Amino acid sequence: MIKFFRKIRYELMNQNKTTKYFKYAIGEIILVVIGILIALQINNWNQDRLNTKIETETLINLKQDLDSALVQLNNKIFQNHTYRTYDSIAMELIQSKRTVSNDSMYKLLMTHIYTPTFDPEVGTLNEIISTGKMDIIKSKGLRSHISSWNRYMDELDEVDKRLIYLDDNVKTPLYSKYLSYRNSFNLTINPNSKKTIGQNVSNSNFNVNFESFFYTLQFENMFSNYVIYGRIQHGRLIDVKHKMTEMIDIIEDSFNND
Repeated sequence: MIKFFRKIRYELMNQNKTTKYFKYAIGEIILVVIGILIALQINNWNQDRLNTKIETETLINLKQDLDSALVQLNNKIFQNHTYRTYDSIAMELIQSKRTVSNDSMYKLLMTHIYTPTFDPEVGTLNEIISTGKMDIIKSKGLRSHISSWNRYMDELDEVDKRLIYLDDNVKTPLYSKYLSYRNSFNLTINPNSKKTIGQNVSNSNFNVNFESFFYTLQFENMFSNYVIYGRIQHGRLIDVKHKMTEMIDIIEDSFNND
């Protein structure tokens, strides 16, 4: 094809047909430009199809991660509510100086021994943030949610760390000093299943007198801190849940509109 065009140019030049030559040259340039534009357009179409395929696969994986994480998050929200309830009951007992049986006290105190954290497996979301896949996601709303994800998780992690600090530096030292963990094996309730954690463990030979240590300012302050930070934690858990459910809704809408 190139040799054919070159032959025509040479013939026009040899015949001193300058005007026709320039017209032909301009036409040839236009044809070349059109060819380049068509090639670019075809390349763009191919790239768009590839990006759409990658976006679809990414969104499917992201939704699976979010669905799984949402189950864990709902468990965390339930635990938060349960623990705040127990801590509030403990504060009310201290305030009223009302006594209850040792078994009831152990159930109340030992159910909330530690604070579980929310560590979702969202590898696809992290991959989108770290590898530049954000550009292939068409939804501006979804891109906005993904961009702000780490900020929400950092805010939640901040209060989680505060509660873990209370577990390690306040609750554990107090409980280890005054309570028998052994006595709680047959009584402590798992808040996720409402079943006891252990069974058929004999009680400790050490005597535990709740009235000698429970009804004190030290214990009241401890439970007050848990209630305060538990409320903050609850608010941030709900914020994360709203963000996750909105992302899931956007992904589902994108699938339905395809």
